[in-house]
Amino acid sequence: MPNVGAELASVPLGKMIYDMASAIARSQVALDKASIQLVKVLAATTFDYVPDVTEVLLPNPKTIPGVHDSFGNPLVVTGVQVQTHVGDSFPLTLLQAGVNPTFYAFTNSTIEVKMSITSTQESSNTFSVGVSVTASADFLFASGSVTSHVNFTSANKYSYSVTGSSTMSTTLAPVPPPKNMMPRFFLVNALDPAKVTVSQS
Repeated sequence: MPNVGAELASVPLGKMIYDMASAIARSQVALDKASIQLVKVLAATTFDYVPDVTEVLLPNPKTIPGVHDSFGNPLVVTGVQVQTHVGDSFPLTLLQAGVNPTFYAFTNSTIEVKMSITSTQESSNTFSVGVSVTASADFLFASGSVTSHVNFTSANKYSYSVTGSSTMSTTLAPVPPPKNMMPRFFLVNALDPAKVTVSQS
């Protein structure tokens, strides 16, 4: 009869853990390289940035046709006219505009192994005994015989099956970019030459 403990011990848990950890490590390296490449792309991609849009509200009187006040004068309402002034654009990188690259990290990796072991055994025995008697008689004497037979049948049925399944899952979560990976930005405010200020972000 197979040993259930031996079946459980034969499950290659160590290899499964190693294979999963190795796959996660390779995937992590690939993701980090992609994120680093994305930093370079964001730093080199520019667009025309419009720093300001000015909207000026001006009075725009209007006369309502066919409507008069109590003195018989045409009714005038103060409408509004909007004048829009778009500031001069200048190139700005996506990284300067605040488009940050996304980094990922694997967390909560799980390996689940399920096994189902079924063992059944059936046995049946049949025992039968038969007796037969024969007799004969003639003029001088009589004779007879007794015979018996025994039948014994034994049958054993045995079945054994093992089924198993495994599930591997891991969570991929976004994490902030490494501090030393992102460039520093210095803003020099030179609008007023007498009061030049420098700020860092």
